[in-house]
Amino acid sequence: MGLVEWVVDREVPGGRLRAGFTARAGGVSTGSYAGLNLGFHVGDDPGAVAENRRLLELEAPGLAWMDQVHGDALAAAQAGVTAKATDALVVDPGAGRSAAAVMVADCVPLLLLTGNRPLAAAVHVGRGGLLAGIAVKAVDELRRRGGEDVSAVLGPSICGRCYEVPPSMRDEADALAPGAAATTSWGTPSVDIPRALVRQLASRGVEEVRLLGVCTFEDPAYFSHRRACAAGGKAGRFAGIAEATRDTPA
Repeated sequence: MGLVEWVVDREVPGGRLRAGFTARAGGVSTGSYAGLNLGFHVGDDPGAVAENRRLLELEAPGLAWMDQVHGDALAAAQAGVTAKATDALVVDPGAGRSAAAVMVADCVPLLLLTGNRPLAAAVHVGRGGLLAGIAVKAVDELRRRGGEDVSAVLGPSICGRCYEVPPSMRDEADALAPGAAATTSWGTPSVDIPRALVRQLASRGVEEVRLLGVCTFEDPAYFSHRRACAAGGKAGRFAGIAEATRDTPA
C-alpha cells in the first residue's frame, strides 16, 4: 500500500485530477513524530523529514509546499517551492503534472477540484482561515481561472466534539462563520470547523462536498496537535495532496 490514499482519481477534459491524504504510517521519523512526519517546523530531525518528503514524492512528484500562517493568501503551486505566508496553492499546470500539499495536524486539509479542466487547489483551513474566508477565496480563484463545477474533499481534522474553545471564541467564530458553534462530548463550548466550512462552500455554490469524517484527535492513525500536547509531546504533520495532470497543451 502506498503512502497516499487517493480518494479521488478521475479524468477531466484535457487531463486528470487526483486528491488524497497521507497518514502517520510509513516514513522514518521517531518518538512523538513517529511515522511520516512531513513538517520541518515542528522540531523533528530535519534529515528524517527530508527523507519522508522524498518517499512521498515517489508517489506525488514535484510537490509544492506552503509556509502556512492561518491567513487568506493564495499562490500558484511551483514544484519544490515552499510559498511563504500562504494558506492556499492553486494547481494549474500549463503542461505535464503539478501538485500541491497542505500540511495539518487538526486543521482541515481542503482539496478543491474542477470538473472541466485539470485545475485544483490545496487549502489550509484552521479556525483563522475559516474566519478569513480562505476557502471562498480559493473557490473564486479557480473560477477566475476558468474552472467550473468545483467540488471539495475535506480530509481528516479535529471535529466539533473535540475542539474545545472559550465561550467567547465559539461565539465569535459562529458570528463570522455560521454553523461553527458546537459543544464537546464532555459538554463544553467548541468550534466545528468542518461543518462551518461546508456551509461556506455551499454559499459559493459548491454543492459536491466529500467529508471524510475522520477526527484527528480521536484517531491515532493521524497526527493531532491537541492530542500530542495533552500527552506532553509534539505532533508531526500529515498532508492533503491535490494533483493535476494536463495531457493537452494549455
